[in-house]
Amino acid sequence: MLVNFFGSRGSLPSPGLEYNEYGGNTSCIQIVDKETSNFIILDGGTGLRNLATKLLNSDITESIILLSHFHWDHILGIPFFKPFYIPKFKFTIYGPKKTKEEMYNTINHVLAEDYFPVNFENFKADIKFDTFDEHKKIQFKNFKIEALWTNHPCYTLSYKISLGNKTLVYLTDHEPYTERLHKVHPQLESYNNSGSLLQARLINYLADCDLLIIDAEYTKHEYKNKYRGWGHSSINDSIQLALECRAKQVILHHHGQERTDEQINMIYSQLMQLFKQSNINIKCTYAKENSCLEI
Repeated sequence: MLVNFFGSRGSLPSPGLEYNEYGGNTSCIQIVDKETSNFIILDGGTGLRNLATKLLNSDITESIILLSHFHWDHILGIPFFKPFYIPKFKFTIYGPKKTKEEMYNTINHVLAEDYFPVNFENFKADIKFDTFDEHKKIQFKNFKIEALWTNHPCYTLSYKISLGNKTLVYLTDHEPYTERLHKVHPQLESYNNSGSLLQARLINYLADCDLLIIDAEYTKHEYKNKYRGWGHSSINDSIQLALECRAKQVILHHHGQERTDEQINMIYSQLMQLFKQSNINIKCTYAKENSCLEI
């Protein structure tokens, strides 16, 4: 399984020289079956535009896009995705809505006349919409996919992707249940708004994954003093979760829009010192735009 990062910035794109190393585009990741070249796409942030350029020369013309939720930073690349304008391509877009019609209407709203000069009539590709929730499991080519509701101000999904004996979990836009409980999806009513129970089920869902791509937008100080309740995690909470679920490798994702390369490198250096002092043995790094990882 190859993991290509085309965008890992959170909330807002961050152009500029001080963001070159880790990139300024918002969430978009491509997961590739190395044996067949089939792929799936996680989120449609502004990084989707750069992925499009790569796909134009690909022999693979069918794929799926898994949207975690519909905040701007996860869908703004959709109008600029060139394969949508080319007839040979075929996509199914999945996301956390009740019906296919709601999926279509939500995406189509981004293309409304006041916001963008083209709409779905200008898309020539075969584009379908479908829903996803945590009771649903699908298979696309050799990929097996399931999901879990995360803790965010709007209904948001984490996706677990299995290929052969490898498992990747994409856990973006999530705040620890034990810190602040957001709007709980009706499917979770049996948990009685218990943060500890919801945290336990999350750990079970993540257990022993080969790669965990996880929201780590804030430092511990930032989270406690300013951003508690915003629907994101601190680096410390994300590492703690990774340890509890025994993830084999962790990629820190959804970088704060003002977090410069210099700041990320400084935080990472401090994190590695903490790992050494605490005898923590886990592979961990920050997501870098235009990087590729094999698991």
